[in-house]
Amino acid sequence: MLHRIGSIEDGDKESIVDQIINEFDLKYVDIEGEAYLGYPIYIDEIANRRICVDLALVTRIGIFIFNILLDAVTDYCQIQDEIYMKVKAKFEKQPFLVKKRELIFKFYTITYSVEKIKIQEDNLIGFSVKNIIDIIDEYKEDSVFSDTKYNNILSGIQEAYGINNRIERSDAENGTKAYYINQMNSLIEKYDGRQMEAILADTRGIQRIRGMAGSGKTIVLARKAVELHMAHKEWTIVVTYSTRSLKNQLVNLISKFYAAKNDGSDYDRTKIRVMQAWGSSNAIGVYYDICLKHGVSPWNFTEAKNKYGKNRAFSKVCEMALKEISIFSKMYDCILIDEAQDFDKNFMSLCLKILGDEQRLVYAYDELQKLNEETMPTPIEIFGQDISKDTPLTVCYRNQGPAIVTAHAIGMGLYRKNEGLLQIPGSADVWNAIGYSSDEPIQEGKSALLYRTEETSPVLLKVDSNEIIDFLSYNNFIDLRLSLLEMLKRDIKEEHLLPSDIMIIDMDGIESSQNRDILMNLLYADDDYEDEFMIHSAGTTSPEDFFRKNSIVYTSIFRAKGNETFMVYIVNAQKCINSLTPRSDRNALFTAITRSKGWVRVLGYGDEMRTLCEEFNEIRSNEYKLKFDKYPTKEEQNELILNNKDLDDSIMKTIGNTRNMIKKLRNEENITDARLIMELLGISTKEELLRSLSEEEEY
Repeated sequence: MLHRIGSIEDGDKESIVDQIINEFDLKYVDIEGEAYLGYPIYIDEIANRRICVDLALVTRIGIFIFNILLDAVTDYCQIQDEIYMKVKAKFEKQPFLVKKRELIFKFYTITYSVEKIKIQEDNLIGFSVKNIIDIIDEYKEDSVFSDTKYNNILSGIQEAYGINNRIERSDAENGTKAYYINQMNSLIEKYDGRQMEAILADTRGIQRIRGMAGSGKTIVLARKAVELHMAHKEWTIVVTYSTRSLKNQLVNLISKFYAAKNDGSDYDRTKIRVMQAWGSSNAIGVYYDICLKHGVSPWNFTEAKNKYGKNRAFSKVCEMALKEISIFSKMYDCILIDEAQDFDKNFMSLCLKILGDEQRLVYAYDELQKLNEETMPTPIEIFGQDISKDTPLTVCYRNQGPAIVTAHAIGMGLYRKNEGLLQIPGSADVWNAIGYSSDEPIQEGKSALLYRTEETSPVLLKVDSNEIIDFLSYNNFIDLRLSLLEMLKRDIKEEHLLPSDIMIIDMDGIESSQNRDILMNLLYADDDYEDEFMIHSAGTTSPEDFFRKNSIVYTSIFRAKGNETFMVYIVNAQKCINSLTPRSDRNALFTAITRSKGWVRVLGYGDEMRTLCEEFNEIRSNEYKLKFDKYPTKEEQNELILNNKDLDDSIMKTIGNTRNMIKKLRNEENITDARLIMELLGISTKEELLRSLSEEEEY
C-alpha cells in the first residue's frame, strides 16, 4: 500500500497522479511504498529555473520517477533525461547507495502524456494509467528490497542523511559513551511518513504540526522552509520562535538542508528570515517588524514586564498591536512558528493578519509540555476558523524510551506514595497522540497500563535501559557538587565525550549563576585539572549563546528549552518536592529530562530528593511503564486541579521580591539565615524556631 505524501499545485496533474496511485494499490496490494507528489524539486542554476518531479514512487519492488505532460511536446526525452540526471546525482551523493561507483539499485523515469506523441526508443512513456501500470510491471524488481536497502533508498530520495551532526568522538573505545554515540551517528537517518507529510503538505491555509518533545518538529520546520524556498524563490518566508538560544539551531539546520540540495551554496537570507517573535531595536523580530511597518511604537521587554508582569508581557503588547492597527498590510508570504506552545492567540492572530488572503501559516508545538492541561487551545479558539492540515508526530527520536516515560511519570507525580497523582492530561486521547500504547482502551475509573513500543521510541542508544537515566541523592549541596565534578571529569577523560555533549541544568533558577561559579572554582582548585574543559553560563555573551566548542553549558531550565545534547545533568531536583508551585516545578523537571538525546542524571539532596528517588524506583520497578491503579474520572481530574493549584503570578512576584531583599540583607549586613527567618516569622528564640519547624514536618 502506498503512503501518499505532498501535493501538486496543478489540479489536472494531481488527478492523474491519484489514479496511478490507486491503480498501483489495486494491483500490488501487499507492496509497501511511498508516493511523493511534487517532490523532489531541483534548481537549474544556469537556466535559473526549477525542475520538479511530479511523482516519485519509492516502493519495495522498484523506484519510478514520473513527469506528466498535459500538452504535446516535441522532445519528451530531453525532459526525462534532465530529471534522471538530477535524481541520479542526488542518489550518488549518498555513500550508502553507491558500490564500485555505481548505484546499488536501478530507477526509471517515466512520462505520462495526455496527448498522443511519437514514442522514442528506450524512453518510457504511457498515455493511460493502464500503460503506466504495465510499464511498472515490466520493470519491477524480481524480489522485494530488504529493509535496509529500502530504508536507505528512502533516506536518499528524502535527502535525510546528515540530519544529525556526525562529529566523530576520538578514542571511542568499546563500552564508552563516545562509542555508543558514534554508533548512533552511524545510523542512516530517514524521515518517517508523518514528518514527510508535514514537510511537503500544501501551505494554503493554516497547518498544525504537533508532537511530543523530540519528535523532530524543529527539523521539520527548517526543512519545510527550504522546500518552500525551492518551490517559490520569490516568497518571503519567516521562521519564528520564542527561546532566543534556538536561533542558531534553526539557522544551522536551514543552511545545512539548503546546501545539501544546492551543491553547498547558502540560502537567500532576505527570503528565509529567521526572526525571534518579539525582537528589539537591535535584532528585529516579528512583533517589532509589524509595528514599524504599520507606524506603531513597539514596546520593549522591560517596559512591558514592568507594566504587565513577565508572563503576560508579550501577549499584552500583541493584543495592543491588534487594536491599534486598523488595516494590516501583507508583509510575508508564509510564517512558520516553532515553540507555538509559548504563545497565545494574540501573537498567532497577529501573524495571520500580515499574510494576506492566502493565510499560509504553519505552527508547531509540543503536544504535552504542561502535563496538567492541553498545550494549545483549539484552532477555532485561536483563529476563529479551522485548519487546513493537521499532522501529529508520534515518534520520539530525541529521548530514549526510559527517559521519556520517567519524565512523564515524575511530571504527573504518578508514583507519589502518600499524596497521589498531582496532574494528568485533560484528555486520555493525548497518550496515543504522543506515542503510548495500551492493551485495553483507557477507561475512567479502571486500571490502565501505558507503554512505549520500539515503533514510537526507537532504540537508538544500544545500552541497558537502566543505564540511561538515574536519580542520585546527596546529604547536602557540597556533596552534590563534588560528585558532579567527578562525573564531568570522568565523562571527558574516560568516556571521551566532547564538552558540547554535556549540559548541566540547574532547577534553582535564582542561584544558578552563583552555583556555576562555585563549580568552576572547585574545578580550578582541583590538582588534577588540566584545562580540558570550561563550564560557562548560557546566554552570557548574547541571548543566542548556548553551546561552545570546549566548554560545558550550565543553564537554567528557561534557557535550556529548545536545546538538546547527549549527556544531561539536572541539579537541585529536590526543588520540585514540597514546592509552592508543584505543578510548574514538575513540568520544569519534565522539560529538563527531555533535553537529553542519551543519558540523564538527576541530582538533588536532602529528604525531598530521597522522596523523589523513591518515585523513580517505582518507575524502574514497573519497567518504565505508566501504571494507573485507577484512571481518574473527570470529577477526580477537576479535584486534582483544585487541590494542586499553583500560586498565582502576583504571589510569586511578591515572593521573588522578598527573596531579592533577603539576598541583599545577607550580602550587606552579614546576617545569618536563621536570624533572618526568626525576624521574618516574628520568632525570638531558636527553640521556638525549631519547635515551629518540627510542627511543620509533622503536619
